[in-house]
Amino acid sequence: MSDRILQSFLQMQHEQGRTLEAESDILRLQAVDGPPAQRYLVRLAAKGLVKNKEGQIVEAEGCVLGIWLPDDYLRRAEPAQVLTYLGPHPHPWHPNIMPPFICVHLRPGTPLVDLLYACFEIWTWRLYNTGDEGLNHGASQWARAQDPSRWPVDRRPLKRRRLAITVSPVQPPATEM
Repeated sequence: MSDRILQSFLQMQHEQGRTLEAESDILRLQAVDGPPAQRYLVRLAAKGLVKNKEGQIVEAEGCVLGIWLPDDYLRRAEPAQVLTYLGPHPHPWHPNIMPPFICVHLRPGTPLVDLLYACFEIWTWRLYNTGDEGLNHGASQWARAQDPSRWPVDRRPLKRRRLAITVSPVQPPATEM
């Protein structure tokens, strides 16, 4: 790869993706190629919805996605080329997922961390829109009939929250005898 701008961009994306992974209990990010990495396997250990063999919509734990940032990613971005649903559930249930496709609003140069958040928000049903029927028409129609308080399916954050907890010693109260 001779494009220094793309190389620099990819290196920064890798570093930021690794930082998010280190601050998450849900995300596992594996570079498949590189350096600099252009292909990633993403494992989200969060609850989503799937359609089971009996045709029921049920909660399922985790999904695996592929992300590819091609050579022309800073000039052109096609969701069908960049994001891929890999499994393990054959029938994920979301208006924006129809294996192997995942539909997100994507602009050239969208940061890797933004892609990771978008995939997490779709899988956990934090992000859904049923106005245009999406990729999965059945899921769109089904979602419109659901109570919105049902979402998100998994309420844990992708990034661990930092808590500023200070602990100081306390003297036990004096006891009277």
